Amino acid sequence: MIEANSASEQTRTRLLEAAREVFSQHGFQSATVREICRRADANVAAVSYHFGSKDGLLAEALNFAPLKAMQLANIQTVASPEMRLHLFIRDFMLMLLDETNGSPPCRIMARELADPTPALDKIVREAIAPLHEFLGKLVREIAGDGIAEAELRRCMYSILGQCLYYRHSHPVLQRLHPKLRYSRKKIEAIAAHIADFSVAGIRHISGKTGAG
Repeated sequence: MIEANSASEQTRTRLLEAAREVFSQHGFQSATVREICRRADANVAAVSYHFGSKDGLLAEALNFAPLKAMQLANIQTVASPEMRLHLFIRDFMLMLLDETNGSPPCRIMARELADPTPALDKIVREAIAPLHEFLGKLVREIAGDGIAEAELRRCMYSILGQCLYYRHSHPVLQRLHPKLRYSRKKIEAIAAHIADFSVAGIRHISGKTGAG
């Protein structure tokens, strides 16, 4: 009985890992249970047995614990707000782009933003809303309390938009630059550029606000 339970848990784990890969690569609508089970080396009936449905499998696959842990670690870091923004963007970009050590749930989140499905409500509630709250506080630390709420939101959207561009536009960028590969070194260089650009923009905007 113990061996049977162990085998069942192993199948469940393989299904979750395969689902995260397939959902992040193809999106929820295009992902098929058959492909997920093929990668997990499991019978197609295993999805119904363990998760009830494809929707149930997606709900289990969306584990945003690493994203939440990254935000908490950033808050606890003893560094300037500008440095913390650099660290956040670096860690977020690695989650989005690093194919070997990235975060499939974060890549699923990125796909949902571009091509929403019924899972978007769960993603907004569990990942995007907390991320916006965290980033908003961080931007305010850099800009100062004088920044207007609308301007603060635009700063957040600009930062996230720059990050997500590299994920969403990867097929286009690869055609423009066939040799493009997202090594860790290149991801960190992209993140540093986005952070430098964003900090300069926030300082410029906060300067205008102060002058007004």
